[in-house]
Amino acid sequence: MDNIDELMVASELKGDSAGLIAAVSYIQGEPPKTLQVDEIGAALLNPAALVWIGLHHPEEELMTQVLSQLDVSLDSLGSLLGDLSMPRLSVLEREILIVLPTISWKAGHSRPHFGRLACLVGERFLVTVRRGPSSPHVDLRERLELNRGLLHAGCDHVAVEIVDHLIDQYVESFRRFELQVDRTERELMRGTFDRASIQRLYIMRRDFHRLHVAIEPIGEVCARVARLEAKHVSASARLRFDGLADRISRVDGLFDSLAEGLKFAFEAGMMIEQARQTDTTRKLASWAAIISIPTAIAGHYGMNFQHIPAIGFEYGYYFALALMGVACTSLYVLFKRAKWL
Repeated sequence: MDNIDELMVASELKGDSAGLIAAVSYIQGEPPKTLQVDEIGAALLNPAALVWIGLHHPEEELMTQVLSQLDVSLDSLGSLLGDLSMPRLSVLEREILIVLPTISWKAGHSRPHFGRLACLVGERFLVTVRRGPSSPHVDLRERLELNRGLLHAGCDHVAVEIVDHLIDQYVESFRRFELQVDRTERELMRGTFDRASIQRLYIMRRDFHRLHVAIEPIGEVCARVARLEAKHVSASARLRFDGLADRISRVDGLFDSLAEGLKFAFEAGMMIEQARQTDTTRKLASWAAIISIPTAIAGHYGMNFQHIPAIGFEYGYYFALALMGVACTSLYVLFKRAKWL
């Protein structure tokens, strides 16, 4: 088991954009066996074997080889390599295909990374195809290998564990978003909310909405599997999928409640910024009105005419200064009382 985990981790750390991450055969009473692509078909000749194949951004040639080894119709190739943008369930000839969104958080990053996971579930094989940034299934494999009962229960039960593992990631993402919303609300209460905070809040709201929209159909996907009459999906697995449908429904309810708080925080932030802009506009208008009085008086007596009223007044200069001071002071007091300054 350690060699298998080391192989998968090494593949992820290399940052390979495409390829086979792991292909493992599980037989009750025997240790897991790592397979090459051309050994998959031979491994499935043993009726007690269960094969789990993990792929990350596979090329068409590799995907074709894997499907050929599994004796799966190449008509499924388009479903695995095509559009994986939204959660869905596809019932194929002898298999089912489940497409779900993935979300991962890297250390030091405040934004999530979105990806897609396609699970091709057959009677004795399971193919997981990951696209985009997503967490590998090393920990899940290790947990299932310690509890071999779930592995030997069938590929449908392994698929249940994969979906349940994804739901755990959604719950963790909810908690992260909840912490960010709480931090934003504290900034609002302390009065430290600024334009940069609004930009961060907008990005967070967009990421939150993207995840919320993506997970909403998952409950229906699980419910459809629970109602599915297929040979390779046992009654016990269908019952577990029905439980997953209830769980994702509760998670979706959590996201609905947090969406209201996020909406309020965003609208409150916009109102605060608008109030700040209005306050700035009032101050500018007030000072412009105050400055306009000395400007008008100085401009009037600065005109180049010979006959201007009070132009020969002995104390005209001091009178003009006094007039400016009284007028400016009066306007300043008025604006101050009106809380424009």
